[in-house]
Amino acid sequence: MAKIYVRRKEPGKGWRYRAVPKVGRLPQIDPGAKFHVRYKDASGKFVWSQPYDTLDEARKEAAGLELNAKAVALGLTAKEYQDSKNADRTLIKTAIAKFLTDAEKTKKKKTLMGYKHNLKQFEESLGKIRFMDEITKKTLCDFRDFLVEGGYEARTQHNRLMTVLSLLKTNRIKTDFSLGKDLPEFEEEPAVPYEPAELKKLFAAMEGDETVRYKFFLGTACREQEVMYAAWQDIDFARGLYHIRRKPDVGFTPKKHESRDVKMPTDLVGLLKEWKKSPKTNPRWIFPNGGGKPDGHFLKKLKRIALKARVNCGHCTAPWTAGRYHTTRKIQVKCETHPVCQHHYLHRLRKTCASNWEAKGVPVRTIQYMLGHKSLETTQKYLGITNLDSLADKIDAAAVIL
Repeated sequence: MAKIYVRRKEPGKGWRYRAVPKVGRLPQIDPGAKFHVRYKDASGKFVWSQPYDTLDEARKEAAGLELNAKAVALGLTAKEYQDSKNADRTLIKTAIAKFLTDAEKTKKKKTLMGYKHNLKQFEESLGKIRFMDEITKKTLCDFRDFLVEGGYEARTQHNRLMTVLSLLKTNRIKTDFSLGKDLPEFEEEPAVPYEPAELKKLFAAMEGDETVRYKFFLGTACREQEVMYAAWQDIDFARGLYHIRRKPDVGFTPKKHESRDVKMPTDLVGLLKEWKKSPKTNPRWIFPNGGGKPDGHFLKKLKRIALKARVNCGHCTAPWTAGRYHTTRKIQVKCETHPVCQHHYLHRLRKTCASNWEAKGVPVRTIQYMLGHKSLETTQKYLGITNLDSLADKIDAAAVIL
C-alpha cells in the first residue's frame, strides 16, 4: 500500500520522514516542505517517489500507485482492474483463491495440493483471459489441448479438467463443454497384481527401511496415506494388528471416515519389531522422512526402485524436469532410463495383497472390512478375475472340439 511522507529537518537529528495520515491531524509541515510517496515496485521492494510540492499532488500519485500495485498483483493493467471493480466482474485469480479457501475446510491436504496444481496449470493456459465470464467451451478445450501438448495422459487430462469444472460450477459459470464428448476418454483399468518373480526382483533391489516400508504396503493392503500416517501406537504386536484411525492433529482421516483393523502377516510383525529398535526410527511415526515427519514420497521411491531393479517396461514416456533452478526445462523421457514407468504404482501392492488373501481363502466380507470398502460390490470388483494360469485344466475341459 502506498503511503505519503513529509520530509522535514529536525534540530539535532537532521532530515526525517514523517508519515501523513489519510485522515486525522496532519504532522507539522514546514513552509516549502516536500511530499514523498513510499510504495512497492514490481519486484516487491519499497521505493520512494519523486518529491511533490503539495499534499494533493502526492495523494493523487499515491492513489494511482496503489491502484497499479493491486492490478499488478492480479496480473492486470490498472484499467482492467478498474473496469472489474466498476462492472462487478469476478477475476479468475479471485475466484480460484476463494475456491481453494473453501476447499481447505473439507478437503484433505493432498487433495488441496492437487487442486492448487491443476488450477495453476489452468491459469497458465488462459493467455489474456482474466475474468470468469470470459471462460467458454473454447477456453476449456484450449486447456485440454495445453495438457495434451504437455504429454499428459487422458486420465490426467480428465482429472484436471474436472477440477476446473468444479470451479466453474461453484461460480455458476455455464459452458457447452460436454463431459461425454469433450473430456478425454480413458479406460479405467483395474490394478494388476504383481507376479511373484517381479516382486522378488523389486525387493532384491531394496535396502534397509525400503524393505520394511514396501512389505508393510504388501502385507496390509493399505492406501498411501494409511501407511504415511502409521504410528507405533497403532501397532498391536501381541495380536499382529494395525489399527487405522484418525489423527486430527495432522489432518489425517481414513477414507469413508471409518477406523478399522488389519491383520498383518507374522513376518511383517517381526520386521516391525526389529525396525522399531533401529536408530533411524521415530518416537511416533513408523515411516518418517529426514525431518521426522510422515514421509509422503512412497510412489517416487517405488519407481526409483523399479528402475534400479530393471523391471520397467522400457516403453512408457512422461514429462521430466531437466536442469536445475533457472535453467530447468520440460523434456519427454522413457522409463528405460528414468523412474517414470506407469506399470509401477502403490495400488498394485494393495491389489496383490487383496488377491493373495482371496486366493488363500480369506472370507470376502473380511477382505472388504480390511480394505476399508463400504460395499461388497466394490470389493468384488476390486479383487478382479482369478489368475488365468490357474484355469488351464478347466479351460481345456471346457473347450469344444471341432
